[in-house]
Amino acid sequence: MEKRLLYTFGVTLLFLIGYNFVVSKYFPKNIPPLSPDNSAASMNTTVAQELKTNKNEEKIEPLVPAQEADLPKIQIGNFIVTYSERGGYITKIALLKYGEDLPFRNIGFIPEEGTKNFSSSIVDNKIIFTAANGGKKEFIFEGYVLKVNSSSLPQHPIVLFSDALSSNMLEQGYQEFFFARENDIQRKNFKKIKDETIDGLQFTGSRNQYFCISLLPGQYNIKAKKSKAEVDILLVPSSAQFSLYIGPQIAKELKPFGLEGVINYGFFHSIGVILVWFLHLFYSWTKNWGISIILMTTLVYIVLFPFTMQSTKAMKKMALIQPELDKLKAQYKDNLPKLQKEQAELFKKYKINPLGGCLPFVFQMPVFFALLQVFLRFVEVKGVSFLWIKDLTLPDRLFKFPVNIPFVGDYLNILPLLMVALTLIQQKVTTPSTNKEQKSMALFFAVFMGVMFYNFSACLALYWFIQNLLTFAYQWKVSRVKQNYSPA
Repeated sequence: MEKRLLYTFGVTLLFLIGYNFVVSKYFPKNIPPLSPDNSAASMNTTVAQELKTNKNEEKIEPLVPAQEADLPKIQIGNFIVTYSERGGYITKIALLKYGEDLPFRNIGFIPEEGTKNFSSSIVDNKIIFTAANGGKKEFIFEGYVLKVNSSSLPQHPIVLFSDALSSNMLEQGYQEFFFARENDIQRKNFKKIKDETIDGLQFTGSRNQYFCISLLPGQYNIKAKKSKAEVDILLVPSSAQFSLYIGPQIAKELKPFGLEGVINYGFFHSIGVILVWFLHLFYSWTKNWGISIILMTTLVYIVLFPFTMQSTKAMKKMALIQPELDKLKAQYKDNLPKLQKEQAELFKKYKINPLGGCLPFVFQMPVFFALLQVFLRFVEVKGVSFLWIKDLTLPDRLFKFPVNIPFVGDYLNILPLLMVALTLIQQKVTTPSTNKEQKSMALFFAVFMGVMFYNFSACLALYWFIQNLLTFAYQWKVSRVKQNYSPA
């Protein structure tokens, strides 16, 4: 039995190490936010260099025969905007606060006018394109909303936005095209989008891990055109006016426009919404996202405490009858059916549920999976530091190694190591046993959790560490109370 367990442990460990290697190599690298005190003048001269290595710089096929070598770039409100006078449209857009390009491009482009030249002017929060015949197109930036106005109705469909499938396979999992009809939001993976016309929509758009673009609610017909790994969404028939939300997936930003349904946390979405609400509540008190995560973790622990208490009692009962279990295993080591029957009788005699110790995990898992989705998309903590953690959306990265270490990467992440140490201490203090199988299982579980969390975001690792720390504190206190247990 022990050999099979160790074999399983070894195979699983190799799998996890391989998984960790893949994640550390290909997991999206987030760019730290730009300093908020950057002036507009300074930004306009340095933005090209700041955004040069951005993760969303994948090359996509241009929609016009040729592009100008150096397109003008300017800061307007929340955005860094790159635009083209040939065709008169927004070629690329970046969010100043987060310091990275968004994947939503070619806004307001009309393919049939791709070679038409416009003159441009910047007036307050507007980019105005003027054609030779006097026709104008205005791009007006208000908060996270972009309003596109034309002096006359365009004769051809206009591109709302283009979006390219990321070259990073993990990032592709976050990309999603969505549209709403009759208050029902439908979502599509980018790979499943095809050339089609969709009528009678309230709004439509696209999102990635943290950001989204969407038409403000109204009545629309659109056409999706797919070429290679790029999708173009066009408004048909064209309109002289339309408005787009372009910004972070934050409920308070989306709700005024009726777009809060764009946010989705998967199967446990309802739990995720509640957890986000509490995170914002605690942040309104503390003004610190790290402390807010700790407070929310404490709240979850308190809510689930009755199950933790029952689990602790069950584990303590199991520890008290362990000598009798060991005798049965020695007595019936060559007769597995008889051993199972005798163990069942022993559990029945002492009224013990052998699975009682797993009870908290049954209720913690929905919360954990909801938090996993929340923290993977929680743009509010992007670029936010806490203690030694420079960015809560990244692994905690205590320091960088001078060389790349196989299966570990470039950084020492301390939170997963603390989790491993705490799990081993917890097993030793709260469930002392000479059983080799139990010791092997304890070691396996500790290493399993450490490897699994090594490249997870620091906010999720912080949640799990604090949760385990609170559980350990309670179990340690209970373990100090001596108890003799006999059948009722």
